[in-house]
Amino acid sequence: MINEKVLARAKNKDTIAYINSLFKNVEFISSVDIHTKKKEIIIYEVIDDSDMSYLRQNLSTDNFFLLISDAEHDELLLNLSKEFFFIFMLKADPLNEIHIRFNTLLKHRELKLALEKKSDEMESTIFELAFASTNVLEQNEFLEQMAKKDGLTMLYNHSYFKDKLKDEIERSERYNNTFTVGILDLDFFKKVNDMYGHVKGDEVLKTFANLIKETVRNTDIAARYGGEEFAILFTETDLSDSVNVIDRLREKLDNTVFSSETECFKITFSAGVTPYNKRYKDAEYMVNIAYKALYMSKSDGRNRTTILTAEDLH
Repeated sequence: MINEKVLARAKNKDTIAYINSLFKNVEFISSVDIHTKKKEIIIYEVIDDSDMSYLRQNLSTDNFFLLISDAEHDELLLNLSKEFFFIFMLKADPLNEIHIRFNTLLKHRELKLALEKKSDEMESTIFELAFASTNVLEQNEFLEQMAKKDGLTMLYNHSYFKDKLKDEIERSERYNNTFTVGILDLDFFKKVNDMYGHVKGDEVLKTFANLIKETVRNTDIAARYGGEEFAILFTETDLSDSVNVIDRLREKLDNTVFSSETECFKITFSAGVTPYNKRYKDAEYMVNIAYKALYMSKSDGRNRTTILTAEDLH
């Protein structure tokens, strides 16, 4: 007798007795029940042609079938074998041939389950690799973005600002676009660090940076240019509109009160602004003009904006 556990569907008493004589561990079920089973070995008695619809449906499940039939069903089973894999035997087959066929079915089952497991593992690996690849891309994108940003204020850094300014100059030379550069510097910022500490100083810098983000457009480039210095590239913006943005920023900062353990305080900023002119040699030259305007604001009493144009230099 064969020791493997099997499920069987048979209607004839003789066939039921025959199956019981072949298999030591057998459970009889109905055709309908076969659809509730997965990856089981099913012994199925082929009775007549009218039962073919049930047989076809059952062969479509994930189970493994050993069909028992009479010789009269050979042609029918041959046609079914073109669509489905199964093992079949005749009731008159010798016991050793039945063992061979059953072992073939077991081997097929073993190989198919192993293949499915490998397929699942490969699918899982592919998913993990895709997920890891996505993470790497996201991390690279994040690192690329962070390389452009100032770590404290999360504005763009000095290097990125200069690169974008060079690009904007080239674009303006080609298309005659208008743009403006502003350099802003917090007034007496050293006193904030000296009186309230560097932690409070960092808070002031971050607050000012956030006010800049709120005030400028998404298309503008705002950067922390150095310690307490900030730069804004107003793309495709004329001088008047740029100064208006800086005035709004000044008003916001004027309404901002900082507090320390001992007192509350305010802070102001000075600004130098210059619109692009084709007479400017390069990005460094234009920034230097904005710096000259900034120094004039400082000299004139701070908390103000000074404008310098190419015409003012000649």
